[in-house]
Amino acid sequence: MTQKWRDAIFINWPVPAAAVARVIPNGLEPDLFNGTAWVSLVPFRMENLRIRHLPPIPGTRNFGEVNVRTYVRGPNGPGVWFCSLDVHAALATLVARTFYRLPYYHGEVSETQAATTSNWKVRRKRPEVVAGELEIEKLSTPVNDLLSVFLTARWRLYSGRSKKLRVAQVDHPPWDLAEAKIKKCTTGLVDHAGFDVSEATPTAYWSPGVPVRVTAPKLTR
Repeated sequence: MTQKWRDAIFINWPVPAAAVARVIPNGLEPDLFNGTAWVSLVPFRMENLRIRHLPPIPGTRNFGEVNVRTYVRGPNGPGVWFCSLDVHAALATLVARTFYRLPYYHGEVSETQAATTSNWKVRRKRPEVVAGELEIEKLSTPVNDLLSVFLTARWRLYSGRSKKLRVAQVDHPPWDLAEAKIKKCTTGLVDHAGFDVSEATPTAYWSPGVPVRVTAPKLTR
């Protein structure tokens, strides 16, 4: 697939490695930064989603997505494990679940972008109601430390189950990251994924976005 990820936000919490181990399948293990695992809430706007050799997917030219992800190591190297991905585009949900075995959910996702602020709201309708709200202030201070690279320079995703674990390669330019100040953040989606971040101090970044190419998934070696 080819696509563009625009106006991305990364809200990241340190969590115990055992918390990550509980939500990932056999064949994967938590990827740690200085001995600590991480979970992230990542809203962004998806543009120009295309599957190679196929016509554009109706209703997927421009839509918001909010995902909860954590960081893992697997048979093909370090990557991302998605706990959930919420979108308003119903057909995109069906395609991603079918081709990539990713836990997409259909719900209401809305955003309001301004020069110095970004606001997101999500409300998942099925199988049960889960909601979240995020407001950040976009700062101009660049970010390029080792933690930000660990959290964002991820070149593969894993999906599926233990006996049918799949991997897809992800290719994009390095993120142009800057600091973000959290003005409001409800953690319903993160809580529902199985993480308690009530006592954790988050880090926050934002980026104007990157173009992305994702290969077809295949079984891990």
